[in-house]
Amino acid sequence: MPTFTSHENGMPCWVDVMVETDEQHHDLRAFLTALFDWTWDLGGPEMGYYSIASSNGSPVLGLSRSDGARGATTTYFTTSDIDATVQRATELGATAMMPASQVMELGHMAVLSDPTGANFGLWQPGTFHGFGVQYEENAPGWFDHVSSDPQKAGEFYAGLTGFQLTTMEDDMRILQNGEQWYASVSHAQSDDAAHWQPIFVVDSLKRIHEVVPRHGGAILVEEMPVPGSAICVFTEPVNGTVMTVMAAGDHPE
Repeated sequence: MPTFTSHENGMPCWVDVMVETDEQHHDLRAFLTALFDWTWDLGGPEMGYYSIASSNGSPVLGLSRSDGARGATTTYFTTSDIDATVQRATELGATAMMPASQVMELGHMAVLSDPTGANFGLWQPGTFHGFGVQYEENAPGWFDHVSSDPQKAGEFYAGLTGFQLTTMEDDMRILQNGEQWYASVSHAQSDDAAHWQPIFVVDSLKRIHEVVPRHGGAILVEEMPVPGSAICVFTEPVNGTVMTVMAAGDHPE
């Protein structure tokens, strides 16, 4: 797999998860550590207990507390001008959920809902750029947008980023930055709300099949082939949030 990360405008640069209580914060950290062997830099109350997970010293995910959060996961996209990008997104049909705001010297963030109802974030870097590693084991390797209208969603993100939306023979839609495929835009298989799903790379799906139930999660899909790899889908034990991992293999390009 390539070892590069991409912090170009329009590319996914960060993921964070929000839970409601100290106990949930502790239990989800423990579950994710069992899955990915992550280490944690724990934030205090002045930071809303925002904690950073790292894989071999490189940041890969944020975890915070918020009333009513219930495992909400947000995928963020890099921008060098957050105000202009928020304006462009709303022109394309998005709704601003949280206005652009400064996060100390780390950067500026905003949260929006796209035209299909999926929340996403924007991040204008200051001292923090986001993922320190991608496309390696225990790091993010893919992103999937799920909704009842994937064509509408794909056109929105292509318009927002300037990247290409490609429809494959099986009606699968891919967002690509030049030659780099980085996200799929999929049709919801149920009545689930539209959402972005980050997918992390693991060394072995067999190991995931063993670890998830041992730590209270439930396997939903043991193995499904995808281009260049295979995925496993399961729920985590704290909020029942659906998670997906992919086996280490060739990064789709």
